Amino acid sequence: MTTGPMVGSTDPRETAPETTPADPADSAHSTPPTPADPTRPARTWSLQREWSRAFIVMLLALILGAIVTIVGVRAVVHQLETTASQIQLESRAAATLAAAVDDHEQLGHQLLSDAPVNRQAFMLQQRDIAKLFDDAAGVLPAENGMQSALRQARQDWEAALAARGLWGGQVLELKGNHVAETPAFAAASKGVRDKLIDIQRSSLEALDRGLVDTGDLEQLLIVGRTGLLAVAIGATLYFRRRMVKDLMRPVNSLRRGVHKLQAGDYSHRIDVARRDELGELATAFNGMAAALQDSHRTLTHRATHDALTGLANRAALTERLAGSFASGSDLRTQHEGLLFIDIDDFKDVNDSFGHEGGDELLIQLAARLRASVRSHDMVARLGGDEFAVVVLNNDDGTPATGPVADRIYETLSEPFLIGDHPLTVSVSIGVAQRSAETADAAELLRQADSAMYAAKHGGKARYEVYSREGNHPKRQVRPSLSKRASDSSS
Repeated sequence: MTTGPMVGSTDPRETAPETTPADPADSAHSTPPTPADPTRPARTWSLQREWSRAFIVMLLALILGAIVTIVGVRAVVHQLETTASQIQLESRAAATLAAAVDDHEQLGHQLLSDAPVNRQAFMLQQRDIAKLFDDAAGVLPAENGMQSALRQARQDWEAALAARGLWGGQVLELKGNHVAETPAFAAASKGVRDKLIDIQRSSLEALDRGLVDTGDLEQLLIVGRTGLLAVAIGATLYFRRRMVKDLMRPVNSLRRGVHKLQAGDYSHRIDVARRDELGELATAFNGMAAALQDSHRTLTHRATHDALTGLANRAALTERLAGSFASGSDLRTQHEGLLFIDIDDFKDVNDSFGHEGGDELLIQLAARLRASVRSHDMVARLGGDEFAVVVLNNDDGTPATGPVADRIYETLSEPFLIGDHPLTVSVSIGVAQRSAETADAAELLRQADSAMYAAKHGGKARYEVYSREGNHPKRQVRPSLSKRASDSSS
């Protein structure tokens, strides 16, 4: 290796830079903080408002049902009590009148038969019965003809007494025996009693009608309660369906999403069904999953790539080689080769240009190595100034490590530019070709490393192929490169 400034030789592992600039690939995969998106659709639904209204409706239905029940039962009981009390008054008034009329009739028969009777007491009894008629008139209702029946009974009673001389002051003037009139008087009195009995019967019929009205009220109450129950059942089924659709399904979707994230599926996203609180939570979950996916991608890239050059690192190289040795891998990879590359005299670059210059050389060298290999080959930086290339055999099974190494040396024939200074660099390459006897990836790495050190000890600026019988140099540095190096040194 020759430079514009003086360049010597040293072990590159002793001067590997301790700090490196940020990996450009990292910035490509990093995710900047996402500000709130003002264009995101605003919430159009509110679970809190919906379910608050639902519970208010159900509470009102319960309260209304309780009120209807209480009022209905109270109305039924009150109507029963009122009807029973009224019928009791009506029946007692009619019964009292009938009994009083019957007693008065018996005394009238005695007077007609000229039996000794206290006529003043008979007249007082008439006044009492007249008062009973007045009291009954105040009790009996006007409807159903009960008042008119009572008036007719009173008129018939008075007429029957007057026709036999038993009404009022006539009693004092009644003389002699009038037994012949007792049958007619008895018949007239019986007619009065029958009318009073009809009034009693009408009261009982009114009680029956009251009970019928109470039954109608009871039916109305049952219908009302059944309607409220149907509304409550319908509302329960409706809100149960809404709960399953708007609450349980989104919550289960969130739960599955969390399990997906825990399982490492960072690409999983949740469908946002509605713009409500759960919709906002699903949107936040999707944002968190996207951030985790970006972070995972960034961390994975950092774990498998070199921060300075962007090439695969030693871990990625080891994983690639281990995969080719795994059972069931592609048979073509069983005949791959490995190039182990080390920059000659890299310490002199750091001494002359500083660590920044050394880093710049490593970045440019990585770019040239990528340009020298095929798309299915893999370039990796192992650390410091050491690189490796996994080279797959050609389609016909012939090794491709030689042509790839030639292209690498061809790309190194042009000087590098470190700042404003041109710099010609050479490398030592160890080649290990995988065979059926190669046990694993570690053995292949040891073989390539051994061949590289053989190239170093053989004079540098060359590559050697590992052989189980001993390492044999396969190619010296090109004459044009040697001449350019000699001219630069002089």
